[in-house]
Amino acid sequence: MSVNLPEKLKPAMGVAIDMMVSDPEAKMKDVAEESGVAVSTLQRWMKDPEFVEVFYQKYMVTFGAKLPKILNSMIREAEAGNVQAGRLVLEHSGKLIKRVEVANHKSPFEKFLSSDSSDSKEVEVLDADYEVMPQRPVVPEKPVVETKKELTQKQRALNKKNKKRREARRWRERAEKVGVSPPKKGRQTPAQRKAWQEQVIKREKALNVSSET
Repeated sequence: MSVNLPEKLKPAMGVAIDMMVSDPEAKMKDVAEESGVAVSTLQRWMKDPEFVEVFYQKYMVTFGAKLPKILNSMIREAEAGNVQAGRLVLEHSGKLIKRVEVANHKSPFEKFLSSDSSDSKEVEVLDADYEVMPQRPVVPEKPVVETKKELTQKQRALNKKNKKRREARRWRERAEKVGVSPPKKGRQTPAQRKAWQEQVIKREKALNVSSET
């Protein structure tokens, strides 16, 4: 098999690479002889990064072509009960991911694979570690800023309330001046309040007392 060599590499290097790929157990002396170079030259090539890279790439192509046959053999071994073969098949297919063991704890699936196939012991399921989510930042509440209209409405309501209080106090003073008892405690109806005020006015007229305080 020919190899596409960089311009720097000599044709003899391609011969050496082809032989080492097809026969990985070939001796350096035989490879050098087949390539037409000295053993020392071949040893120097093996230290050349470009030569080694081409050798590696060509070997991986050949190795990849052999993988299906190797996998089939491993599958047969796994079906026959070979746990290690089953592990390698699963890892190759991406169904089993190697993880770093922490404090000698294995995953439940790892425990199952490492246990005796004839042993039907239950596998302990360890609690999974969950990443602690960062706390949400505390956003300070924005101060409530009242509009001019809202402030005006509040002021009007307050003024109205104060006016009612002043009026109620003035009626109590008038009633006390003419000897009329104050109304009973509690919320009065408009009719009750009007009747009490008329009583105060009637008493003021009878005693000829001015309503001005």
